[in-house]
Amino acid sequence: MGIKILQRHSVSPSEGGAAEHSLPLLYFDMVWLQTPPTETLYFYVLKCSESHFLDTIVLKLKHSLSIALKHYLPLASNIIFPLTSAAMPLSRYTVGDSVALTIAASDADFANLTSNASKAADQFHQFVPQLRPAVYSSDDIKFGAIAIQVTLFPNKGMCIGLTHHHAICDATALFAFLRTWASIHKSDGGQLQILPPFYGRDSVQDADELTIFSWNIIKMNRPVLSPTLSLALHKVRATFIISDVQIEKLKSSAIARPSTFVAMCAHLWSCLAQSAAAAGEAVDDDEPEYFGSPIDCRRRLNPPLPENYLGNCLIFFMANSTHGRVKGDEGFAVALEAIAAAIRETVGNERGILDGFENHLKDLSEYEGKRVVVIAGSSRLDSCGADYGWGRAIKYECVHTDYDGAVNLTKGRDGGVEIGMSMTPLKMDAFAAAFHQKSYINSNL
Repeated sequence: MGIKILQRHSVSPSEGGAAEHSLPLLYFDMVWLQTPPTETLYFYVLKCSESHFLDTIVLKLKHSLSIALKHYLPLASNIIFPLTSAAMPLSRYTVGDSVALTIAASDADFANLTSNASKAADQFHQFVPQLRPAVYSSDDIKFGAIAIQVTLFPNKGMCIGLTHHHAICDATALFAFLRTWASIHKSDGGQLQILPPFYGRDSVQDADELTIFSWNIIKMNRPVLSPTLSLALHKVRATFIISDVQIEKLKSSAIARPSTFVAMCAHLWSCLAQSAAAAGEAVDDDEPEYFGSPIDCRRRLNPPLPENYLGNCLIFFMANSTHGRVKGDEGFAVALEAIAAAIRETVGNERGILDGFENHLKDLSEYEGKRVVVIAGSSRLDSCGADYGWGRAIKYECVHTDYDGAVNLTKGRDGGVEIGMSMTPLKMDAFAAAFHQKSYINSNL
């Protein structure tokens, strides 16, 4: 299953945009300087030859990407991490800056790659682009915001791979960019069909105070620019789908009707705890268990931010219980109660959603080495929604979960919710067994 690099391009924003554009990184953005870039793949059915791909499709993709970047200049910018005490981090675009675009072809098994079944995780890494090397000086570190790779599987399909540094924006903004690019491509460079991004940093609640506080902590460490692991991971990836009907059964099994997100998270957490023993893990019943996830708080700030705000606007909640309780017969109910309580404490705080934000930065290290389940994505995000003219993506993979151990949640392509898992084969088999046997949904889950 080899891959062949066909072309390398540097795509700059098309003419007509600003010659320069600077955007400060706020406290919501800075926390992501200490995490590796995200790596995501979007697979499409596309039956075409390599020659047609290069002569027609690649040209259109480059042209539409250039137009899309004109509306999303921060994605073509450099993120600047200052090494001098007086400066603050920002993204800066100047004419000539560009996005690295790699064009490739592969003879890998497209049907296997786009299936939900368990498969070797390492094979996906060849479709992930690399950010350009960072530029170091005595004053700062400069590094790119995104890189893109388009890989053709001749007469079968295509994969658009994206590496993006989370400090520039969250998934909500990133998917808006992809939908913009796709819309421009589908309409042959026509008018923008999606709201352009909103950059208003002055509108972000408590921006000055929390940004300075955050920077004083974060500047002590250099930014993370790549995954910490590069060797073979010996993991497998699989996707588990829960339909809308099954989600309703999940909700109906609870005493107080939960949201889809809370129900899904409780089911996931209880299955992971229940499968630990079968996966060869010896865990005491009284050992603490934690479950955390980011929450989009654009609409929860005062004043609220619009949905098209480009940047990060996420805050984490962390639920806790014990292994014995979450794995037990009432594990789903226990997990449901713990997650709902943690969200209420975060979102429903009478002092506002930002109350205690300073402690979130200080307390992240306390979970290292503990049993923690972390969510990447959201059941509300439509990861397959960008249509370039070939229909919606048929498969989405969140590759960076291979490294950080997070679990990806996304809106199902055909309804329901998809759960993307990456773990060792033994753990995957144990989790699958627990996931499928839950009687409160049905035996076919």
